[in-house]
Amino acid sequence: MAKLRVLSKDDIASLLSFEKSIEVVGDAFTAYQEGKTLIPPVVHMEIGKWRGELDIKSSYVEPTELVGAKIAGGYLDNPKNFGLPTGMGVIILLDARNGMPLAIMEGWHITVIRTGASGALGIKYLARQNVRVGAVIGAGNIGRIQLRGLKHFRDVEEVRVFDIDKEAASKFVKEMSQALEVKIISVDGAQQAVEGADVVITCVPSREPVVMREWIAPGTHLNAIGADMKGKQELDEELFRNAKVVVDNIKQAPYWGECQIAVSKGILKIEDIYAEIGELTSGRKKGRMNPEEITIYDATGVSIQDIATAGLVYRVAEERNIGQVVEIGTT
Repeated sequence: MAKLRVLSKDDIASLLSFEKSIEVVGDAFTAYQEGKTLIPPVVHMEIGKWRGELDIKSSYVEPTELVGAKIAGGYLDNPKNFGLPTGMGVIILLDARNGMPLAIMEGWHITVIRTGASGALGIKYLARQNVRVGAVIGAGNIGRIQLRGLKHFRDVEEVRVFDIDKEAASKFVKEMSQALEVKIISVDGAQQAVEGADVVITCVPSREPVVMREWIAPGTHLNAIGADMKGKQELDEELFRNAKVVVDNIKQAPYWGECQIAVSKGILKIEDIYAEIGELTSGRKKGRMNPEEITIYDATGVSIQDIATAGLVYRVAEERNIGQVVEIGTT
């Protein structure tokens, strides 16, 4: 009989270090550049009746010898209809050497952490060193972890947060000010948050721009996190006209990431995208090269992030014997 380890959200929270996740996600992006991963196309479904969407993302990450798949969804009306979170999912891990199922684990906490890790890498390689003011658009869990990534790599002194939900923004200010010991203020609009900021982080499920070109000064870095399907947009497409653009995956970002509108309008050509983030983590290309350039990191979310992070969780769980172990048949 084979053994399958089942890990809950609480298990994962006790096992997963954000700092270590930045390392393993960076390693996964480097492995991708070295041809040591396999990433099949994403299976995407929109469940219009319930205002939901489901994605199935899978990959093989050779350095870990793990194959895995994540099934995750976002249902906007879940809190109202069922008293459930808008985002949920599961991750399944298998031994790449023989196909043996190894673990099944809650997937949304990992999604948040690996998204933060990717954003942190964007900050590391593309933001100026002398960052003092940050802006966060979207006061949810993704905004929280993105801010942690910013604070991890830059000594930010002030952060302005905007969310259409003022209660969420107020809660964000209270929690993150204490957690990170940084000055955080809630503002009444995106423009107030963005103007004068050295780093702008957007993480909202918008279908129209919330950050305009005229608000962005030379030298600003933008982490665009929210656009992860066709039709979504957070940034004015004109921002792409003279910016240095880095994406997590060039097979995804131009078609359903933040780049998509600029590409469809001919403002940005795919061949003009400067790099994938793995080219920076691997040292094949440099990130920011002068203090005046506007840089954009378009992070759509790639399955290798999920599997690398889940693999880290699984290894630590094995070492500490955390989670529930069940026997499964192998015939």
